[in-house]
Order: sequence, then C-alpha cells, then structure tokens
Amino acid sequence: MKSFQCRLQLEMNVLQDKPRRGAVATTRHVAVKALGSGAIVLLSFAASAAPGAASCGSLMQLKIDNTTITSAQYLSTPEGGQYCEVAATVAPQHDIKIRLPETWKGRYVQYGGGGFDGSIPNLSVPSSPMVSTSKDPVNFGFAVIASNGGHRNTEYAAASFSVDRGLTLSYATAKMYDTDLVGRTLVKAYYGRDANFHYFAGCSNGGKNASVVASNFGDYYDGVIGGDGVWGHADDDVKGADMPGLTAKWSRTVQLGIGLSRPKGDALYEKTIEACDALDGVKDGLISNVEACPFKQIARSMQCQSGSGESCLTEGEIANIDAHASELVLDGKVIGAPWSRAGNFGKWGNVVALPSGFLQMAFRRPTAVDPLSFDIPTQFAQVKTVLDDVYNMTGDQAGIVKYLKKGKKLMLFHGWEDMEVPPYTSLNFYKSLRRVEPNATHKNAKLYMVPGMPHCRGGRGADASELLHVMAKWVEEGVEPGSYRNPVIAWERPNNDNTGPQGVETATFSRPLCAYPEYPAYSGRGDPISASSYSCRQGPGRAHDRDGRDDD
Repeated sequence: MKSFQCRLQLEMNVLQDKPRRGAVATTRHVAVKALGSGAIVLLSFAASAAPGAASCGSLMQLKIDNTTITSAQYLSTPEGGQYCEVAATVAPQHDIKIRLPETWKGRYVQYGGGGFDGSIPNLSVPSSPMVSTSKDPVNFGFAVIASNGGHRNTEYAAASFSVDRGLTLSYATAKMYDTDLVGRTLVKAYYGRDANFHYFAGCSNGGKNASVVASNFGDYYDGVIGGDGVWGHADDDVKGADMPGLTAKWSRTVQLGIGLSRPKGDALYEKTIEACDALDGVKDGLISNVEACPFKQIARSMQCQSGSGESCLTEGEIANIDAHASELVLDGKVIGAPWSRAGNFGKWGNVVALPSGFLQMAFRRPTAVDPLSFDIPTQFAQVKTVLDDVYNMTGDQAGIVKYLKKGKKLMLFHGWEDMEVPPYTSLNFYKSLRRVEPNATHKNAKLYMVPGMPHCRGGRGADASELLHVMAKWVEEGVEPGSYRNPVIAWERPNNDNTGPQGVETATFSRPLCAYPEYPAYSGRGDPISASSYSCRQGPGRAHDRDGRDDD
C-alpha cells in the first residue's frame, strides 16, 4: 500500500519514507518541516509516551492547510475504552471527526455517510449493524473517522447543494479522499507512525462511497465493505448496478405507480413466505433460498376471481409487479436492475426522494426534480454523463478490478427485501466482477445476500453481524471468511435496537451469512434458531430475464 507520505510525493513532489509495519510505537513524536506550496504543513511538537489528555489537547496545535482543528478532547466509551476525539473542518464546511484509541492496534477505519449526507455519522454505531453492532471499534484498537460529506444540512437540506459543483463533487467523491488525508495526518501526529491496516465501511450512500474508495483510492485501503450500495458506471455494462441506472430505475418505479396498497402488499408478502419459507429446510418466517422461490406463480395464485376477497390481485396489479421486478432496458441494453420479489411491494422506501435528489444533481437544479418529469429515453444520456463522468458518483468497474488484482479485499452485502435500493444492484455487479475478472474476484471478493433484511437493517431476518472484524481477520491474518477460524454469523437484534451491548453470544436468533451463491440451509438437527444448526449450501444462482421471467 502506498503510504501517506508517498501520496504527498505524488501530489506535491515531496519525498518521504514509507511507513513501518510492526508494533505500535512506544513514543510519539512529530517533527515535520514545512513543505512547498499547497502541501500539508504540520507544526513540530512532542507527545508523551502514552496517549493522554495533554497529548490529545496538543493536537489543537497541528496545522493542516485549508483545515481548522476545532476541538481535541479525551473521552471514554461506555465499556471503558479511552480515546482522543478530534474534530476538524476543511473549508468551507467539510466537518470531520476522528477517534484515536489509547490502546491502538495499528488499525484505521473510515465510515461512509448516509442519504445526502450533511452530518457526521455516529462513530460508535455504523450505518448498518451488519458492519459492527456489539463491538465499538475503538474498544478493539481501531482509529475511527467519518465526515459530513462536505456540506452541512443546516445550510443545504437534502440535495440542495447540487447548484454548487464543488460541494456536489465533494459529496460524490472528494469527501472520502479529503477525510482520509486529514485522518492519516492526525494518526501520524498522534502515534508517530501510520496505521498498519486501513479499512472503509458503509451502507446505502456509504455503500456507494465504498465503490468510490475501492475504485479511485484503492491504494490507500486494505479492505472495503459496502452494503446496499451502487457500483460501477453505466458504460461498464453492470446491468443497472450503477448510479445513472439506479436513478432511471427509481424514476421508472415512480412512473409506473407504487404498485400495491399496503394491505395487498402485506397479503402477497405473507403468502410468499408461507409458500417458500421451508425451502431452506425449516419454517422460521424467512425466505432464505430466495432464488428457488416461484414468486410469479404465487402472485398469479392471488389473481382476483369471481367472489375473491379484498386482498386479491387484479391483472393490472400483477402486471405492475412484473414490471417492477423486471430489468429496465433502453436501446436493447439493460440500464436498470430489477426489484427483488422477496420484498414487500406495498412497503417502499424513499423511491421518490432519492431519484429526485440525483436528478437534481444531474440537471443542476436548485430544487428537487419530479421523477415523473424524467424522460428516460431522451435524458438518460445526460444523467449518465453528469453522474458518471463529471462527478464519478460511483467507482468504475475497472478501478475495482485493479483493486482486487492487487490482493485487496472487498465485501458486499445487501438485504434481499430491500425496497429502497434494488438487491440486484449488488448481485448484478458481483456477477459482472466474476465475469470480467474471475480469479481475483474468487480470491478477494465476497457478496452476502441477507434473507429477511430490508435496507441496511431491520426486518424479520438476522440483520446484525461483525463484518468489520471478519474483514480485519481476513486482511491481517489471511483467514478466509466463512472458515472455521473466521465464521460469518448474523443475528437478530431485539426490537431492532442498537442500544446496549449486543452480540451473537446473547442473541436468541442467529444464522450463518453465506457467500453468494450459497444460502443458509438447516442441517436437520439442532436448535433451528441457532446458526450452528445451519450450513451454507449452493443455491440456484438464477438471474432475471429482461422480461422479468424467473424461470419458475
């Protein structure tokens, strides 16, 4: 991995030595002379041998060009872990916060944002409990950093920053790089050396951020985790996994009409679970073997007949579901990924606000753009040009392939019941990776499709895990995820609650997370609510046809 100093060499023609990998330094001292024009400048100062309040406070003296250190204070986690928390602002309003643990294991993790950003995420609780929920990373030796995405939502609500090219570019791409520059400077100043291992993790917008990090800034990270995200560019032919394609699919969803009322959506959802629940070997209220479920047949079985009840489906409603669950095609090319039929078609996420915001950025409008006004055949090219080429809103496939070929690690995860970002965005991109670079993808990338989980969290399934810690073991020790020494387990949080210590040890319901195309199957013995009673079994691995057929 290129060191922070090597990055300065490339960008500022400054030569520095590469960082040492090894034990945490017992003393911390920084004495870096002023560099040339445009360089980051550090004030010389000495720090005490061990992290403490005085050395933490001295970070207020650190000088970083175009950046103001606004606070540095010594704090503790509820579990007793101590850390130095530093807040900084890169002009004009890119707010950053980092936690530097007293007991540091040479680890560094950067979290992605959520939605249209505007505020700093909770550094104790990632955007999805799939990343980490029971273990505050600070307690496990991680320096943790995140930002507000380059703007403050008190001044720029939703996507109203779209009129400013600089703020939009920061939201799309630059915020990850600038946050990391500040973070690595603070780490080096506080500990006297760079981190041994660098990670990135996020879900939703943070999953989109993960694609940018792996593609654009992959030299600076060892492991990247992206959940319910957006991947690649439209010209990469990733079948709608990209940002222009997702914007078009969202807009088409709005243009078709939401589809089902909540009561009818609930009725179809329950009917589907009843029919497909046992395909994994046990009835537990979840569809785990999703791709073996004959979804279209189940919907047709509910078609209204003479004397049917209120929950029956009309021909128009069935056709509407088929359209939502089909690929969006333009000029013979798939540009939008289908929605999963495992979700509840009466319970949509932000399928109006999200396309409105990205269309607002694409057309540089001061207010949200109605998806009903988006003429996909004539305007998609403009949206593609701006989101992909101007802003690089998601990382392109070639960059991610380059990242994987260097032996770096990538984890994707997506809830099968996500009705905010179609699950087939992650699935289609992963299949595309396997197609264009099978060897590196097989060795260095994993996709976890999570049964019963909607967008990033919640639902009936096991929606919490420790993927960050699994990733660290994979990167730092070379132990394959899913092996005996590095199991990948998910569990259900009581009442979908993030408060209090939680983990698989205290969970009442747990499942293994299986790398696609495998799914968790009951072994036929043992407690059916325990992950130990399941094994990962090869699934059908089917893909939707362009007309939405599921090969039922």
